Amino acid sequence: MAGMLLESGLVLVPLACAAMYIIVTSNKLLTAFIVVSSIVGLLAMRLRYHYSSGARIDITVRPGSEHQKSSDTATSSSKRPKPKKNKAGKTAPAPDSNSNGFEEIVQDARKHGDIDDEIVERSGALLSDTVTAESTKYDTELYGSSLTFDHRCFYINGRPTWIAAADFDYWRIPAHSEPADTPRGAGVSDDAVRGVWRRVLLQYKAAGFTTVRIRFHWGFHSPSKGTYDFSGSRNVNDLLVLCEELGILVVACIGPYIGDDVQGGGYPFWLVQRDHIRLRHLWSSGIKIWDDRFAAAQGEWYDQIISMLVGHEVVIKNARGHGCIFLVQLENHLASRSPSGIPLALHDETRLLARMARERIIRVPLATNNLCWPNDFTSLASKAWAAAEKKLCGYRLIKEPYRADVSGFHASDIDGTPVDIDSVARMTKGDNVPMAALELCGDPGTRSSRSVRDQIESALCQGLSVFSIPGFFTLADWGNLSSSSSTAANNNPSAAVNEDGSFSDDSRVSRMVLHMARAFELQSASSDAADSRPWISHAKRPTVRSVKVAALPKGAVRVRRQWEHNSAAESTTTDANGTEHATLITYVDGRSLDANARKELGFMFSLADTPISNKKSSFALTGTLGPRNRGIFVSNVSVGGSTTGDKLHLVAASKEIYTRISLGRDHSEVWVCAEEGVQSGQLFFHGECQVSGHAELEVVDIEHAKDQKFSFVIPKPGSGMIQVTSKDNVSVHIVLVDQQALDTLAVGYSSYKTKTHSRPASGAHVAAAWGVDGILFDPVSGNVELPLSSSSAGKQLVVVSPNRPQTMLELAEVTNGACYADSFGASPFIWRYSLPSSKCKDSETTTVEPVGKDAPAIFTVQKLGRRRTDWNSLPWKLLPTLSDLETMDQINIMSWQRDLGTFAYQATDIGFNASHVLYRCQVQLKPQHIKARQILLQLNVRHRCTVWINGTNMSGHETFHLSNRQADLGSAVIGALKQPGSSNGPDRWGGTVTYDVTKSILLSEADAEEGALNEVVVLVESFGVGTQANGLNDAHTPRGLIAAYWHGFNLIGEDHDDSEIHDHAHDSRTEQLKIKWEISGIDATQLAQPFNSSGVPDESEQKGWVLAVEKPLVQNEWSTLVDVDVDAGVQWLRWQISELAGAKLHKDEPIYLHVVGRAAIFVWVNGLLLGKHRASANESFILLSGGSLAKSRSASLPQSATDNVMVMMYGWADDADISGSTASSQRSISVELSLTSTKHTTTASS
Repeated sequence: MAGMLLESGLVLVPLACAAMYIIVTSNKLLTAFIVVSSIVGLLAMRLRYHYSSGARIDITVRPGSEHQKSSDTATSSSKRPKPKKNKAGKTAPAPDSNSNGFEEIVQDARKHGDIDDEIVERSGALLSDTVTAESTKYDTELYGSSLTFDHRCFYINGRPTWIAAADFDYWRIPAHSEPADTPRGAGVSDDAVRGVWRRVLLQYKAAGFTTVRIRFHWGFHSPSKGTYDFSGSRNVNDLLVLCEELGILVVACIGPYIGDDVQGGGYPFWLVQRDHIRLRHLWSSGIKIWDDRFAAAQGEWYDQIISMLVGHEVVIKNARGHGCIFLVQLENHLASRSPSGIPLALHDETRLLARMARERIIRVPLATNNLCWPNDFTSLASKAWAAAEKKLCGYRLIKEPYRADVSGFHASDIDGTPVDIDSVARMTKGDNVPMAALELCGDPGTRSSRSVRDQIESALCQGLSVFSIPGFFTLADWGNLSSSSSTAANNNPSAAVNEDGSFSDDSRVSRMVLHMARAFELQSASSDAADSRPWISHAKRPTVRSVKVAALPKGAVRVRRQWEHNSAAESTTTDANGTEHATLITYVDGRSLDANARKELGFMFSLADTPISNKKSSFALTGTLGPRNRGIFVSNVSVGGSTTGDKLHLVAASKEIYTRISLGRDHSEVWVCAEEGVQSGQLFFHGECQVSGHAELEVVDIEHAKDQKFSFVIPKPGSGMIQVTSKDNVSVHIVLVDQQALDTLAVGYSSYKTKTHSRPASGAHVAAAWGVDGILFDPVSGNVELPLSSSSAGKQLVVVSPNRPQTMLELAEVTNGACYADSFGASPFIWRYSLPSSKCKDSETTTVEPVGKDAPAIFTVQKLGRRRTDWNSLPWKLLPTLSDLETMDQINIMSWQRDLGTFAYQATDIGFNASHVLYRCQVQLKPQHIKARQILLQLNVRHRCTVWINGTNMSGHETFHLSNRQADLGSAVIGALKQPGSSNGPDRWGGTVTYDVTKSILLSEADAEEGALNEVVVLVESFGVGTQANGLNDAHTPRGLIAAYWHGFNLIGEDHDDSEIHDHAHDSRTEQLKIKWEISGIDATQLAQPFNSSGVPDESEQKGWVLAVEKPLVQNEWSTLVDVDVDAGVQWLRWQISELAGAKLHKDEPIYLHVVGRAAIFVWVNGLLLGKHRASANESFILLSGGSLAKSRSASLPQSATDNVMVMMYGWADDADISGSTASSQRSISVELSLTSTKHTTTASS
């Protein structure tokens, strides 16, 4: 398509100029000339595109019975004769037969392109009835007691619920060993997989997230047509049960399209291969035509996945109380509008999916994620089209636009493009639906310079109560899951939490912001802008009604007010006597201030009138913003709950409160705040309170409120504890901690399933801890789980909990006395643990040894072996060109359309969707065949190729254009036209590279019976199929070797090139002139896991291994050099990592394989393709164990502590060095392989 657009410009622009000339001169002769030129030019353009793009044949769709017959024919097709070998041992090209030898691959292509017509006929009735928003609307009358919503938030069990979510892609977690040849259904137990999921989900919860958005991957569950696997690491029923047990809510994104960060957008390979099916109904980029076949395929997927979700919805009671799914997302990024504001999606797309979901008994609200912030809310184009759409609907010229229950949006930068959500809530179906940013921060691969923490804080201050962050946690990018945009670059470089579980600076602050929001969860969930409606004029007690901050520009201070509600989630009105008061949250953004202005800010608080005095009162506090230059400050916070009459009342604070822990007794709480050196501020309580500990107290009164006393609490510098107690003995214990404690702060949260009356006080939670990264709270057992690695050894852990925390004694030992007297004082709710260090010799204590340059060995490498791939042992199949298929009557093209170098089938047509595909050409040459001074070979590949001719490496080339994954349709198309091999959008026809192979060609003697055999092997690596994103039709763009042309010889001695034969005179000699190419690879649809293969057919070969040089891989600096012989083809290296006797390598200790060298490297651990090194000067770190892979070893090898590592290597001659003697020189690339516990070669990670 891109090629057609480009060449249309080349033809139409001159024609337009000529047309202007015709209008001026009215020259009839020129008019006739222009008409003829137009026809010829357009025809030439079409033929040129037909040649260069690797156009495919249209395969007739057959009924089911004929499909079965075709499959049987393919299975029982006769095998072609075995090729002969010449004296040199090389395989000679197979002799031609009447059948040409192409039947096998033609049948493969037909098998992959078949579909049952009966299914299509049934799908045609799905939209026979009109589907409206009302017919698929969520039933609030039936399920409203469990789940309802308004324009502010969702209410679960009658409680306003703040939805802070992060994407949890369960299919990215390599939970167990799954080699490429593993039979379907084989694997480890579900319990082992649940252990991995549980650990990662607890990390989400401890970071402050209330929800996970789970994208269900169609291709991950369906390796081949009609086959679905929901066992082991695909057991989504167990995953949802686990979420219910842990108290985590779920947004279920059931697709079928889930995003452009995975190959094919999440569609299975078997569906992508059917090029007569229009994926997402796309006929061409930006043009959609309804396809019943695609609709039927969607229904097949919904049948499978929805059957797993039913029974796990929050509106349904089950054995665990209630389900966890409160929202089901249909599709993703349907690109509902073009840059001009005109819708691109078909109206019936979402209608069909919504009806399918409701017919399969989805009860919870349905959501879409089609809008884009802020363009679809504020741009002139969107507003104009919305008005036009309304008019057209009024005249019944178009259907009423369909809207799901919740119209979600995605925002790449809500911090840089702030819009008051309160003012645009009507854009998402009026005042009754919350604004939902189902992808906040955009795509992690193209995230803006603004940090995740800024995005979260900006969403909070704008009143966004529902959002999900993609890529916050780096889950393993194993296998071939990622799309071409992610694969060519480092996947997810801006993730906040790394794969090994370590935290970036961004994630530490993000967690702190999330903890603050959850400390006042009701206020964060259900709030309005403070000036959105009239305030109360009177209150029973002092209540802050407005906040101002001096020296800050307009827009830098946002104040939001809690919305009152009752148990039925209905809003209430505060009466004139002020029977209720509203918590205020003040968001301050000081990033625009200079360093001096940030030192201290003045806060002015105005009080509502009280019955004692009818005059307004105000008071001032001072404070700083802390390291992030932003602040979240609260006012009107009560401790004690409504049942006790709010016995302790915080009027205002310029001190940030990071979390609140309920102590249970007397409704007292613990507040965690920063010490004065990190963030200074004061706290202002109502009434005369007793204050003890690390603070000064000043009892003051306020003008016009003389009878009201206030306790002004001023913390002292340094860490410590402040106890503030009311006259009713309700206390707040304020713990002041340093920055290191805030960086590691983890909180144990109560479950969403807990009824309102049984929960702790509003916003208070059950426990908090700090001191070590990766602290986890298990809500089921009540245990505090700790990591134990070299980074945590010797550190102190502090836990705040009303009860003694249940810890695993082999991981942490309690110091003398659970309570201790230090800067926090002797407090019965503070518990300290000392983690064991590497110097500890107690046999009952786990010993942690660091992994690094000077560290003692705790594991070793054994059984180092090598082998190389034998080209002749691979299963080769003849690959026909377009001319071959014409001869076989498979397609009907004119002889002058024949292109001997363009192949009829690309790699995906026959199931070769793994990373690599191999091509081989064998030709026998004599001196009399040579007709030019140079022998040239032209190749057009997608995306990276390596070429060997007669065992000599000719280097290779890469045809790849990394497009902007967030670009709109127009920008993506323009970008794709600039350079071939686009990762996003149509792929233009260019990209051919010429190799001069003259010096590598072998010639026989002139009078020899047969010419010398020349063998060309081309190894092509694909970076992934297109994703059909943003209205772009790119999933069917070619992959592998698209076209190959020889120049400089012909096989019958005539004076012309083979590639120039395009006339009828040579039809009788076509069979003699064609150059035979063969293809070899792995049919991914025949694998249990289609993403777990390199594509090289002998990757599971157990023969041919030889013992390498007997030296341990781990020596000196835990590294060794491996020489990759570039002329030896694909080479393999394997070894075993075993723990030394008596050493303890803890499961949390990350072990990386550090790779440096300009060779292509693929790495497997226990049969799982864990990582790739992209043959560049950049270094790569591949996590072998530990971190998110903590249980992969025990899951795959339960009875052994040995990991099996295998590495595939090859490279280009341009990157090689010459080594050895002159007589036997070897071109090789030196690759350094190291084992390390950190991603940094010089300094360890924090």
